[in-house]
Amino acid sequence: MQKRQEQRENHNGLTVERPAPIVVRPEIGHGTHLPEREPREGGVAPQALPRQAAILSVATFIGGVIVLAAYAPQLPHSGLVGLVLFAVLAAISDRLGILVYSDSRVSVSFICLFAVSALYGPAGVSIAAPFTALGSHLPNNLFSYRFMFNAGALVIGNGLTAMVLWALIDPQDLAVSPRVIIAALAAATVTYGVNSFLVTSIASLATGQSAWSIWQEKFQWLFPHYVVFGLLGIAFALAYQMLGVSGLLAFAAGPIMMRLAIKQYVDKTARHVAALKQKNEQLEKANREILAMTRRLKETYDATLEALAAALDARDRETAGHSSRVTVYTMSMAERLGIHKNSDEWLDIERASLLHDVGKIGIADSILNKAGPLTPEEWQEMRRHPAIGYDMLKDVKFLSGAAHIVYAHHERYDGKGYPEGLKGDDIPLGARIFAVADAFDAMTSDRPYRRALPWDKAREEIVNNSGIQFDPIVVEAFLQCLEEWKESVEERMAA
Repeated sequence: MQKRQEQRENHNGLTVERPAPIVVRPEIGHGTHLPEREPREGGVAPQALPRQAAILSVATFIGGVIVLAAYAPQLPHSGLVGLVLFAVLAAISDRLGILVYSDSRVSVSFICLFAVSALYGPAGVSIAAPFTALGSHLPNNLFSYRFMFNAGALVIGNGLTAMVLWALIDPQDLAVSPRVIIAALAAATVTYGVNSFLVTSIASLATGQSAWSIWQEKFQWLFPHYVVFGLLGIAFALAYQMLGVSGLLAFAAGPIMMRLAIKQYVDKTARHVAALKQKNEQLEKANREILAMTRRLKETYDATLEALAAALDARDRETAGHSSRVTVYTMSMAERLGIHKNSDEWLDIERASLLHDVGKIGIADSILNKAGPLTPEEWQEMRRHPAIGYDMLKDVKFLSGAAHIVYAHHERYDGKGYPEGLKGDDIPLGARIFAVADAFDAMTSDRPYRRALPWDKAREEIVNNSGIQFDPIVVEAFLQCLEEWKESVEERMAA
């Protein structure tokens, strides 16, 4: 199986990872992540990162180095226990992010880095942020575009967060106040903007998609998470400032327990999801088998009906091939009249066309094959064949709709047909269409007692009986189809 290529973008807290070639994901945790391409199965090297995306990765890394070099020397040499603790917690929390159904990853490292930004400013967070990147990439991938981009983006994004916080509040006087809350909201907004810009930019360069569409899909929904995690980061900083290490650990107990609860929930849910996926695969397989069986059954039904129609035509020596020709004419007009192919109505008409004379099985050969004209009694017997055909088909489920058309295929538009004397729209549409096709084929086919009429003569006869024997709407469709049939015949003769 081809390996899945992961994509990660650290968005300060929640990592959303989706399998795709070189596409980055938002992660609320600490910044942004560029995916590391994995070798493909069989040892084939993966496709290289596009040049522009590689350049942006290097540029981001250089930008992070510049921020680190500018601010790290300003870090005081004392009181750094909290910085170390927060950095370690950020790295561990990111390292222990929870995989959700193998597609998403949840971590809370942004809370720790936000607290560092509030307490130690740009100097502290520019040092702590790279350790978070190391925690995500160790022991491999330290010399990749992925690490370069992620480390640089972490330093730049969180460095700007710290600058905004220190510009709005006094880090020595943190307290729960409207000003601190506003500062936290502003800093979280800046972090969201920087991270979304960096990730959408490199994702756009790597995939060729527009940055706007990537932002809408992966970042539009993340802003509330930044806000909440930013406020939690301020709370972490206040807990450490007021209570020291014990306060920090006490405050961290809640997220730790939350992490354990989420892990248990996700593990249990993942098992259920895996079971459901297995059941779904089984259902899909069964569905494919049923569809294949249905197709085979339909093919068998159609072949059986065609064989039966051929047998009926063979029994009536005067009408060899009649059922097949009438079916072609009928379905051509049905399509012209807007009946959708393969709909129930379409199938009923098609099957009725093939089987319209199935009732002649119940007519004696002496009548069916009589060379001369039929007596009134014989005509009366012959006119029983629609009812006989109906009785034969009506109890067959997939032929029950066709049975009504077979029963009415000798009705006339003016009500002078048989067996019921139906008139106008009371006659099923399929029977009205068939009546035109049947008459046209009868007139244009050779009979022992006459030669076939030319198509123009048959056309004239049908037009003259429009509104009398035939439905005018069907006659109009017939005239349109007749031109197409002529062109088709002429093309075959020319070939």
